[in-house]
Order: sequence, then C-alpha cells, then structure tokens
Amino acid sequence: MQLPDLTDDDIYSSVDILASDFVARYRNGDRPTVEEYASRHPDLSEAIQRVFPLVLSVEKVKIDQQSESDGSATLAGRMLERLDDFRLVREIGRGGMGIVYEAEQESLGRRVAIKVLPKQSLLDDNALQSFEREARTAAAMHHSNIVPIFGTGKSEGTHYLVMQLVRGESLDRRITTEGPSYDCRVAAEIASQISDGLAYAHGNGVLHRDVKPANILIDEDGVAQLTDFGLARNTRDDPTMTQALSGSPRYMAPERFQGQSDERSDVYGVGLTLYEMLAGTPAFKDLTPHQLPEAVKLQLIKPLGNMRRGVPADLQTIVAKAINPEPAHRYQSAADLRDDLNRFLNGAPILARRTTALQRFVRWCRRNPKLAVVTGIAIVSMLVATVASSVGLAMTSAANMRTSAALAQSEQTVDLALHSLDGVVDVVSTPASAMGDMDLGELDSAQFLLNPSPHAAKVLENIQPLYQRLANQSPTRPDIVRQMIEASLRLSQIQQQLGQTDDAITTLNQSIELLEARGDLAGLPTNEKQILIARLHNELGKVYTLKLDYAGSDRAYTMAIQSGEAVTNRDDRLKLQLAYAYVSLADQPPQRRRDRSRTPEESRATGDKLATAKAILSELNLSAHDASEVAVLRARIHLATSRRAKRPSVRQSEFASATEILRDRLTLTPDDSRVRFALVEVLASVNLRRQFGSERLANEADERLHEAFAKLQPLRSINPETQLFAVSEVHILHKLSSLARSDGDFALGQQRLEKAIAIQSSLVDASPDSMPHRCWRALLYRSLAEVHRQQGDTEAEREAISTAVADLDAIAPEAKAHPFAVQTWTIIQNLFTKENDDASETDTL
Repeated sequence: MQLPDLTDDDIYSSVDILASDFVARYRNGDRPTVEEYASRHPDLSEAIQRVFPLVLSVEKVKIDQQSESDGSATLAGRMLERLDDFRLVREIGRGGMGIVYEAEQESLGRRVAIKVLPKQSLLDDNALQSFEREARTAAAMHHSNIVPIFGTGKSEGTHYLVMQLVRGESLDRRITTEGPSYDCRVAAEIASQISDGLAYAHGNGVLHRDVKPANILIDEDGVAQLTDFGLARNTRDDPTMTQALSGSPRYMAPERFQGQSDERSDVYGVGLTLYEMLAGTPAFKDLTPHQLPEAVKLQLIKPLGNMRRGVPADLQTIVAKAINPEPAHRYQSAADLRDDLNRFLNGAPILARRTTALQRFVRWCRRNPKLAVVTGIAIVSMLVATVASSVGLAMTSAANMRTSAALAQSEQTVDLALHSLDGVVDVVSTPASAMGDMDLGELDSAQFLLNPSPHAAKVLENIQPLYQRLANQSPTRPDIVRQMIEASLRLSQIQQQLGQTDDAITTLNQSIELLEARGDLAGLPTNEKQILIARLHNELGKVYTLKLDYAGSDRAYTMAIQSGEAVTNRDDRLKLQLAYAYVSLADQPPQRRRDRSRTPEESRATGDKLATAKAILSELNLSAHDASEVAVLRARIHLATSRRAKRPSVRQSEFASATEILRDRLTLTPDDSRVRFALVEVLASVNLRRQFGSERLANEADERLHEAFAKLQPLRSINPETQLFAVSEVHILHKLSSLARSDGDFALGQQRLEKAIAIQSSLVDASPDSMPHRCWRALLYRSLAEVHRQQGDTEAEREAISTAVADLDAIAPEAKAHPFAVQTWTIIQNLFTKENDDASETDTL
C-alpha cells in the first residue's frame, strides 16, 4: 500500500520529535550525529539536515546565557540534593568548568568534595573532554600535594567527580589589594610544596597548564594541595605540546600565548603565585584582554622589592628567575625550583643568581628599542660634553694668544658640548612612557612629564658644574645661561616630586644668584632675563608652599611680580608668569586658610589679586603650549572665587565653571598631567564642615571625591614616585573615610583610613625628616583612634594614639615650632588627654 504524501506540517512535526530526542541524547553526554538521524529517516533527511544544526546552535547559546556574569557555571535553576550514594551538603565554590559541593558518601560515612559538570555543558565537547581528562589524569597520581580523585559517576545525565575534601581555603582568597598576605617563609614553603607536587606530575608526563592561586588549596594544617587538572596534557601523548590557547591569561607564561608549553610554563605559574603571595596583590590587574598578553610578554610587573619591604634578597632572586619571560632563563624544572626554595628555607646558598646589570640592560633594550637608542645617545653625549668642555677650555686659553680662527674653533667645541648637554637633560628628565612612540626628532616639541627618579636628579646635579665651566669659557654667550636655568628648573621640579624640598630650594636660589650675576654679561635680553627670574621665583613659591613655609612662598611670589612689573613692554610669556604669581598669592592652600581668619582688608586685597590675574589672562594670545597653563589658572580663579562667596548659588556656579574649564581642556589633551591633576584638586576641594547635616550635600561631596579618586589613578600608576600625587590620594581617602563614618559605616571608614596610612607611611619612609609628612600621618592615626573609640576597642585606640605621638616626637626640634606642628600636637594632645580621662573614669567606676 502506498503511503500518502507528507504535508509540511507532518514533516516538521516528525522532525520536532526527532530533534527533541537528538538534543536530549546530546545533553546526557552522547554524541549522536545529524547523519545518523538522516540515514535512519531518509524521507525526512532534507529537513533533518536543515533543522538539527540550528537546534544544536540554539542549545549552545543557552550555555552562555546560563553562566554567571563572571563566566562561572550554574545549574540553570536546578536544585541538586543527591547524586547516587552522595548527599550534597553545601556548595563550596564554582568556576568555568563546574560547581564543587561538600557531600557525604552515605555508604562509607565520609565527607568528600564533588565536582559537578552542569548538564547544559555536555553540549560543549571541550567541556566534557576536559572533565573526563581531569578525572583520568588526577586519579592516576598519588602525592601529598595533589588533591586525590576517588572516582567518577553519572546520575540522571549529570556527570560528577569525587575528590578528597580539603578543609581550608584557596590561595586566591588571601591575595588581595590590602597588603602582603603571607609571611615570607610561609609563602616559600607553600611554593616549595606545590613545586614538589608538580615535579611528581611532570615525572609522570603530566603538565598542569593552569597553575594559579585559585587552584591551590591550603588545608587546616597549612599543607598546600594542587587541584583542577582539567587543562592538563600528557607529554607522552603530545611531546611537542603545541596546543590551542587555554588557561587563565593572567598566569600564563609568555610562550603559552604562542601555543607552546612545557615544564617551565608550570614553573612560571608557581613563580607568579609566589610573587602574589609576597606582594599581596595580583601581578597584572586593571588590564583589558587586549592589553594583558603584551603586558605578560614584556613582563610589566613591578619589582617585588618595590611592592613589599623586607623580602629577603635570595627569595626575590628565586621569584625573578621563576617568572623570567625567557623559558631558557627560568628554572628548567619544578624540581629545580623546589630545591632552591628549600635551600632558602634551610639557610643554605641558593643556586639562582641575580640578573646582572648587563642582562637587565639588554632585556630593557629589547622592550624599549626607541628609548634605548635615545639613552645611548645621551650617554655618549654626556661623555662628549665632558671632554669637549675640557678641551674647549684649554683651546680658549690658547686662542687668547693666537688667531681668530682658533677662537672660532673653540666656539664650535662649546656648541658641541652645549648640544650634548641639552640631549642629556632631555633624556634623563623624560620618562619611558612618554617616549615609547616618539621619533628622535620629536624631543624638542614633546610635552612630557618629568621623570621623578633619584637617578635623574643625580645626573642633572652632576651636569650643573659642566654648564658652569662652559659659562666661564664663553661668558658672553646667552644660550649657555638660558640652558643652564632650564636644566635647573627641571632639576628642582624632579626634587619636588621626590620630596627633596630643601634641595629644590637650594637649586632655585643658586640659579637666581647665577642669573643676576651672569645675565647681563651674557647679553640676555631684559625681557627674557625677567621671565626667567619670575619663573624661578614662582617655582620657589611652590616649593615653600609644599614645606608649609607661607612667609617664604609669599616672598617668592611677590618677587616674581616685581620682576614682571619691572618690564614695560611685557610679552605673553611674562604675563603668564605674572598671572601665576597673582593667582598663587590669592588662592591659598587649605591648611593656610584654616590657620587664621582674614581681615576685611586682606579679603579685599585677595579679590584685587584675582581680578588682576583675570585681566592679565584675558590679554593673552594663546599658543597651544600655553593653553593648558591658562586653563588651569582660570579654573583656580573660579575656585578661589567660589571659596570666597557667601551665597551658595555663587559658590556652586563658580565651582561649576572651574570644573567645566578643566574638563573641556582634558577632552582636548587627555594626556596632559597638569590639567588632570588640577581637575583632581578642584574636585577634591570639599569642605566637609559644610556637608555634614545635609544628605544632599554629603552625597554630592561623595560623588566629587570618588570622581577625583578615579581621575587621579592614571597619574599614580604612571608616576608612582611623585609624592604630590600620593599626598593627594591620602587626602581624598581621609575625606572619604570621614563621610563613611558620618554615615555610620565605621568598617568602611577604617578601611579607607588604613589605606591612607599605608600610603602616608611610604611618604614618611621616603622623606623621614619631612615635618608635614609626619604631621599628616599623626593626624591620620588620630582619626583611626577615634574610629577605634567609636567601636569600643580601647587597646587599638591607645596604640593609634601612641603611634601618632611617636611621629610628632620624631620631628626635628627646629621644626616643632612650626604652626602646623604645634596645631597637630594640640589636636593629638587633646585626644590623648580625653583617652586618659576616660581610662581614669573607668578605673573609678
């Protein structure tokens, strides 16, 4: 009998039933093929081949939709309570490959860990293969530092893995941004244990390929155990180990990004984990997926010694060797790393050797080829300048008794020396970050941050005598004096950024004396000489302000104004210096504004200075180079006007104008550090006394401070040695702490205070003789003492007060009479007295 022809509805109804069966088998771990169903149902073959791939694609999309936002697996709403003989007790953790539960094996009465592969993950061939590989690989190994596998199972389509239950926590829970998590010896012991486990695995032909803190468990006895062999490979099956990219990119060795891996790749993972245990923070963070591979290849990791003080040199050497970007320069096996760690722990000499200066230089040149070329030129130029200035001096003496031709030859030698010194000044004061994409011919016109390193400061200090020799040799050449002053200004700015304020004052005063003595003799035009004098005095005013020497800063800014006003026909450069001096005299720092109240006459004088500065700026014909400086000055004028205003509407309007000017400029020049930092300072200029009591004002202050903090972070990351940026972060955190405490969140307030104290302590360590740094740290500890008091922790309160007092005692005797030091001591003394009164009252009760 002939069957009637099938209609479209009949066909797709039948195909729908078959597709449901196909997907159900796929979910249960089977791997049916489209061809299998097409051959079994030839009358539906065309529809099956068209529909089944589409259905399978839709199911695979569901996998992504049923994952958490961080990529970890879910059960898509299913609740698991039992798997065969195992009763699930609680969830322990989850990752991209599965969910781990604590369970009870009822037949044996023991607790185990069960890793469950979600059913929807069975649609992914790689997920199932990885799950099965982990079971086979780990089950074949028996080592005290590898989590043992007891068996596998499948219950109602759910695949699971039974492991030993490790009571403890994973390493990644302890590695945070709050500071070092482990004692150096403990960290070394953990790394040694993991290396021992890896050495065993490698001896059995197994590479782990995903060594990271999250895959290392520390049990209650402190024993480290390696887990998660889902990405492992057997070298006996694939000796070349060329594989597709897989693993956690943050912990992958550089060669892994090219698909290559061997034992040394696992060694790298142990080394990076050890680094993070010691540093207390991830080695690579705040990077996009596109930035991370390049950062790993170039090893853009901060030296361990900069991240944590007190790490033994041998341990730093071991870490550096383990994470060397070149596999040939790493430990060649996990056993070698384990043995060197054990030597360190036993006090024996380690085999690893610190990277030599030549090796570091060669590696640095590979990473920074353009900067390497420029630096090489600078070194050669320095030598040329020294030799040329010496030869030139001798030639000049001889030329005095010979022909004009000899004198001309001497002048050419001076030109060579001067040009060479100029190249040295440019290179040593330019950070590598500003030169990465720069051609050599762009140096003169480049706008860059100064390089705040002690090395740069030392080089610039050593250059000064060479300029002096050239000036003595050719006293009538203005270019020598001009270049010498520019080098001095750069040196003083670097000294300021390093917190060397006394050295900066000496540098600037010597330059002023030199300019007064040699400027006229060298033939400097009057206008140019007065510009340089005004610049030096303005810079001097900034340094005195940093030292909280306001009498000195007033004197310096007044001298800058006198220098500028002595010139009748002032050009734009001199007008800009005048405007800067007027604004600086009127826009006083917060600490000075709090020290005393102003008389009506002083208030009117301040208004006059702001008006004068505003008028001067309106006269300028801006160049691209000056536009940022003018924008900053205009914003400061609006901010100072906002502070002086009595009406809230005027305060808000002037503040809005200040931020708008800086935001607009930053949009045009996003890499301009002056504008960015000015915006940070404006946003952070929150008077908390006005905010408390008003929820709206407090919320506005909180938003401003958080924006200031976010805007500051690029400057802090690029210029970690710049103290001005660090001080700004401390003050922002202190204000955010005050807002949190006023809102009743003492835990958050304490957390922010402790972070501020950590940064301030680094400033004190860098400049132990700085009175302002010690006073600020004492005030931070005073705030911390108040937090402890509010929390009822008397012992912690007393410890904080004692630390504050110790800071004030460490201030040099001649600095203790400074108003800021006196004011700080009074505040701490009042708190100390109150604490003692409370203690006496408690004793009486």
